[in-house]
Amino acid sequence: FLVTNIMLPVAIFHALATADYNLETGKLVLIMFLMLLISFGIGFLLKPLMTGVYQKYLPFMVSVYEGGLMAYPLYTSLCGSENLSQIAVLDIAGLLFGFSIYMGLLGQTENGERFNIKNLFFSALKTPAFVASVLGIIAGVINRLIAGPLGGTYLSVENILTVSVSSIILLTVGYSIELTPELIKPCIKTIIMRVCLQAVMMAGVLLAVKYFAGSSRLLNLAVIMYMSAPATFSLQTFLKKKESSAYASTTNSIYCIVSILVYMIAAVFSLQ
Repeated sequence: FLVTNIMLPVAIFHALATADYNLETGKLVLIMFLMLLISFGIGFLLKPLMTGVYQKYLPFMVSVYEGGLMAYPLYTSLCGSENLSQIAVLDIAGLLFGFSIYMGLLGQTENGERFNIKNLFFSALKTPAFVASVLGIIAGVINRLIAGPLGGTYLSVENILTVSVSSIILLTVGYSIELTPELIKPCIKTIIMRVCLQAVMMAGVLLAVKYFAGSSRLLNLAVIMYMSAPATFSLQTFLKKKESSAYASTTNSIYCIVSILVYMIAAVFSLQ
């Protein structure tokens, strides 16, 4: 409750409110948003390949990315914190999609409800993280948040509310991990499907960025590191059932190995 209703919305608002917005940003956000819709849709087509209780969660496990706790640190280690905006721009689409369509459908799935567009729309409006995303973009476009007379006060309050968000999310992830033989098989199967799907999606995004937004070495590395991250860790804070939380946590934790391997390969080529 603390993460999903207070800490995470404040962190999302701050990230979007302090981002730089221009025409290239709009193109990148649109490319990433379309890619997220496509990969999420393909996830539903892959459901027959998964059996048992985990089948309904497969679309959520092969789409969306953990930016703040995985992709951001790896990218800044590779390219420097001064270039963080390159990957942060990619995450705008992830935040908008993740806390509207993605989390809305996850809530319906977790509660055993049938897909309902009307309920999905109103669910998004009642989700603090989605509201924070919209308000953050508005504040970012206006670009007066920190420059105003209350900028210092805002930054102090923002730091108080978000300083522990990463720790609590990681605590939730670690607490839900179950390395049991029954769980390892579906987790590995999910990881293989995510790797294959994201490899294709990554190639498509790199191509689209090159032709529509203008690629660069830093931006290409941002795309690679961002799209090689596991599904968002905040997913676990929205899951209520023990078996679904264990499946998501274990899959994401093992998938971190994939992210590290991609980072190592990128580091080697970056040094050449």
